Amino acid sequence: MRYSFNRLFLVALLLIGTINHADAQFFRRLFGGEKKPAKKVETPAPVVKKKPATKPKPASVAKKKDPDYPETKMKSVYRVDVFAHLYLDELVRDGKPAYKGKLPEKATAGLDFYEGVKLAADTLDHRGYTMDVYVHDVASPNEAPAALIAANKLDSTDLIIGAVNTTLVPALADFAAKKKINFISALSPSDAGVKNNPYFILLQPALQTHCEWIAQTVASKYKNTTPVLFTRTSVSVDSSAVAYLNFSDGAVKKVLCNALPSKEKLQLLFDSTRKNVIVAAILDASYAENLLSQLHTMFPEYDFEVYGMPSWKGMSALKKADAFPNVAVYITAPYYFDMSTAIGQAVAANYKKDAGGSKPGDMVFRGYETMYWYAYMLYRYGTIFNEKFSDNAAAPFTRFDIKLKKDKNDKVSYQENKHIVLYRYQSSSFIVEQ
Repeated sequence: MRYSFNRLFLVALLLIGTINHADAQFFRRLFGGEKKPAKKVETPAPVVKKKPATKPKPASVAKKKDPDYPETKMKSVYRVDVFAHLYLDELVRDGKPAYKGKLPEKATAGLDFYEGVKLAADTLDHRGYTMDVYVHDVASPNEAPAALIAANKLDSTDLIIGAVNTTLVPALADFAAKKKINFISALSPSDAGVKNNPYFILLQPALQTHCEWIAQTVASKYKNTTPVLFTRTSVSVDSSAVAYLNFSDGAVKKVLCNALPSKEKLQLLFDSTRKNVIVAAILDASYAENLLSQLHTMFPEYDFEVYGMPSWKGMSALKKADAFPNVAVYITAPYYFDMSTAIGQAVAANYKKDAGGSKPGDMVFRGYETMYWYAYMLYRYGTIFNEKFSDNAAAPFTRFDIKLKKDKNDKVSYQENKHIVLYRYQSSSFIVEQ
């Protein structure tokens, strides 16, 4: 199998699969064009150990399995359906690319995720996996999850991977629960209100998980320091972040930042002879950047360590050496893709050859890793691998920590990745503390 095309013509090639298709369904089978006989898979076959017979417990003390998964199904060929925002209707017209220059930014994430999935498919195919992978453009009405579900187009799928926004999560999660197959939400950090669904896997940790991790880390690392907490009551999501941090009374000194605080107000909280620790429960990266710049401008001789929100990852000032050199900024993230590793270099090289890009973005790696690890899980454990997530060594970059999330009544809501890495930015450079 060979894929070799410039990124700009990717959308045109993708569209080929729809031209003669009666219902205009968009898909591309990534593991070759013709049906191939199942190959021997290099990964070891799962070992199913039979438990010795035991005397049944009385009904009054019998414990129900939580959750109660069905028996897994082992197959020689698995079907995986991938959903992403590709915007093919806009990018391709009359079978030709509609853009001669830079592609619209809204399509970049989806196309990068697709490229990562395709690179993973190439690797898996080379290693002997036989899978049918279908890619759906959710920006097209005919490819929206609700339309495909209503037309029974997903009935034979074994796994759904969705790099989709929050609004599309409930339909896919509900379908997965009814069919008892897994839905991997690879983009949105929101559960979209999904409850009582152990087949829904939130791969991007929710804001609550990030905030709880920050609070625990700060409490452990700065035992003899009382951090300052920047808060805003004027923005609901910031208020939610404060609630998730759940600092006890007296554990922090709170500063209301609905407007930028004055130097006189901040002067009382900071000390020029020691590191000043701040937790900023502010999601707006632009507003947060103003606060960081203010700290440097008002107190250039002070040292600050600021723990921000995951939304700060794209803050442009972090790449500028002179932005706020006396401020170390810590940002939590679920991923770190080390391009210096052998697999990182291989993905980068194949991306350059395949898509013409000089350097793959995070979404390329996300697509690659998600496709690769879950394909491994399917072949190792079958369709129900939900209790095998500790087997994460095959994930190329991330040691995913998938845990059952329960509500206040101890009922299972869904499964969530709890793996967090910490980026430390200062003077345009960063290190990763895992």
